[in-house]
Amino acid sequence: MGKSVLLLCGDYMEDSEAMVPFQALQAYGIAVDAACPGKKAGDICRTAIHDSAGYQTYTESRGHNFTLNATFDEVDFGKYDGLVIPGGRAPEYLSMNESVLDCVRKFSDSGKPIASVCHGQLILAAANSVKGLKCTAYPAVKPVLIDAGAHWVEPETMKACVADGNIITGATYEGHPELIQLFVKALGGKITGSDKKILFLCGDFMEDYEVTVPFQSLEALGCHVDAVCPKKKAGDTCPTAVHDFEGDQTYSEKPGHSFTLTASYEGLDASNYDALVIPGGRAPEYLALDETVIALVKEFMHSKKPVASICHGQQILAAAGVLKGRKCTAYPAVKLNVVLGGATWLEPDPIDRCYTDENLVTGAAWPGHPQFISHDDLSIGCCECIMWLDYKGFGILLAPAILTHYLEFDLDTRNASAMANCNPQKKVLLLCGDFMEDYETMVPFQALQAYGIAVDTVCPGKKAGDCCRTVIQDPGAYHGYKTYTEKLGHNFSLNASFEEVDFSKYDGLLLPGGRAPEYLAINESVLDCVRKFSESGKPIGSICHGHLILAAAGSVKGRKCTALHGLGPVLVDAGAHWIEPETRMDSVADGNLITGVMYRAHPAYIQLFVKALGGKVTGSDKRILFLCGDFMEDYEVTVPFQSLQALGCHVDGVSPEKKTGDICPTAVHEFEGDQTYSEKPGHNFVLTASYEGLDASSYDALVIPGGRAAEYLALDETVVALVKEFMQSRKPVASIGHGQQILAAAGVLKGRKCTAYPTVKLNVVLGGATWLEPDPIARCYTDENLVTGAAWPGHPEFVSQLMALLGIQVSF
Repeated sequence: MGKSVLLLCGDYMEDSEAMVPFQALQAYGIAVDAACPGKKAGDICRTAIHDSAGYQTYTESRGHNFTLNATFDEVDFGKYDGLVIPGGRAPEYLSMNESVLDCVRKFSDSGKPIASVCHGQLILAAANSVKGLKCTAYPAVKPVLIDAGAHWVEPETMKACVADGNIITGATYEGHPELIQLFVKALGGKITGSDKKILFLCGDFMEDYEVTVPFQSLEALGCHVDAVCPKKKAGDTCPTAVHDFEGDQTYSEKPGHSFTLTASYEGLDASNYDALVIPGGRAPEYLALDETVIALVKEFMHSKKPVASICHGQQILAAAGVLKGRKCTAYPAVKLNVVLGGATWLEPDPIDRCYTDENLVTGAAWPGHPQFISHDDLSIGCCECIMWLDYKGFGILLAPAILTHYLEFDLDTRNASAMANCNPQKKVLLLCGDFMEDYETMVPFQALQAYGIAVDTVCPGKKAGDCCRTVIQDPGAYHGYKTYTEKLGHNFSLNASFEEVDFSKYDGLLLPGGRAPEYLAINESVLDCVRKFSESGKPIGSICHGHLILAAAGSVKGRKCTALHGLGPVLVDAGAHWIEPETRMDSVADGNLITGVMYRAHPAYIQLFVKALGGKVTGSDKRILFLCGDFMEDYEVTVPFQSLQALGCHVDGVSPEKKTGDICPTAVHEFEGDQTYSEKPGHNFVLTASYEGLDASSYDALVIPGGRAAEYLALDETVVALVKEFMQSRKPVASIGHGQQILAAAGVLKGRKCTAYPTVKLNVVLGGATWLEPDPIARCYTDENLVTGAAWPGHPEFVSQLMALLGIQVSF
């Protein structure tokens, strides 16, 4: 049909928002090139799965790897008929890329159709391509679009889409059917023969793509599509699975999106439907045991209605006995089922190969979706009536030519750092190891630096610049378990080499917990290090499982110690006087030895350690409020929160619609070799006060952590009012990472100097602030009562600048 479209990709674009339009458009006969700045054809982009799970905002998990089929630097934008911009987190950093903005402007100025979904509209705003146009988006993008001059259209549901001129915008991937339909229409396409009803046979842990791509592709054509699952009803959800090859001998599995069923299985009348689709994944292996499923499949096959099955779905066909005498392909591991079912096996070479045998279409895996959906003998016309997309009469819609530019500022800025570690009076050694507890490493590391204490981090067998893996250990009570849960945390970068360390030059030693102490406790060089500190009488701070090292070194004999209950027997056997912890916030000091139960004890633990080093804190009689939300960045709430508590400040964490004792899940944001940060689930953060009835006047300062919470908190009028109250009263406000999205939405940045995580530059500039480049990323700035930081590596400066505004000092 002669149409060609460009798909603008980036690391951590939303999984469905990339693959659904990519494969749907190909199924309709439209060529799609997928390109990403800085990458070439054959490279992959990481994707993110954004899903609703009952929190204040969406969750994020790792999706499929998306393989690019074009090289961005070689692309001739003029040869394409349209542009598609997926959402996710990629648009945050792509919106700062001039070559991306130039690409968007070329499409915009030429009047060629541009379809953008969810957060993709950040790129349109940065390219100045929405001025005067109606736009919708994921609600968190609203402030940026309004500041960029768009006419905001509130999405009544997450399926909402808006077309204005050549710009088509959608709220989320839930709106794909309409978004794609509008885009095809804008390309000049005409759809006929789509008055069909199609049934999808679903189950828990069906493959994510293998249900969503064909489902939404068929909906986009105007078909009525229903999804059912045995023992479930309309509105129920099925969890899905992400199956991907990642270098192992077989595919990996990760959790996918939750898929919402549209009809109830009980009472289903199969005669109402023109075709049946069976997704793959792990669902077919148990659905094949269900007699009602077998009967349903047989009914479609016996009536000669089209049946399309992909990947492991053929396990159901084999169990139903409908493959005898048929030609069939499937995922190679299902070959045995197919052959034993009496079919002639058709080799899926390549893996995207699909076949039609009379009314039966079979495919091997999701890379074959374009063939699977459009297969000549099936098409959408269900073997009786072929659907056509007619692109005759394609017309160009001209949009006003718009230019945009960013001003770079080179300004003198007051940097009110209180940090003394440019000439530190004390120096501490932090003993690290793989799978040490995340908080129990980073909180003391950054807190002590904020107080002006130099901290060297070392690990046996590793050198400066190497990383140690960390783990997140959360109390099991949050999850209903009898012990703590464990998952991967941030990667921790070492700043010194263990073999080169002169232990005598340090004033104290810190031992984090986690699983690292188990193996460090059998390392003689580690035990020798601990004994040197112990014998010299220098302070040793140990928390949680770190005491295993103390016990192995013989450093607890005759000393009072506390820890998690499970460590009691080991410490008693090592000669310690066991102190039963009343809470997990307990710490004990005996001579030069300070022990804490777990990271919740950090405030008392760090305070005791600073005191043992000879430190004295003044001016800490302050009350500080933290503005929290679901999926704020893990470090960006807990490090400053506990650092200020350890100084003696009264610190409260609140979140809209939550009360004292409620939790906020957090997110771990990290660079792991991709073009932008990855996200993993972090610790659960316990709120200390209720939001309702909050008296802001009783607090001396406000802290706004970053992460993903900020984008939805910026839409809350009570949050905006709270921020305005602090700023107008000239009380210190400290905001980091993405937190500045809230400041911009509150309109308090006009005339201010400000930094943030680089992808938030658009919000900051549109909010009227002078942008200060965070170079390096740890850089923080103070402008009158406002402290801003770019990311958690800058916590020592961030906390110390806030301390300076509050008049808090640590002296030795």
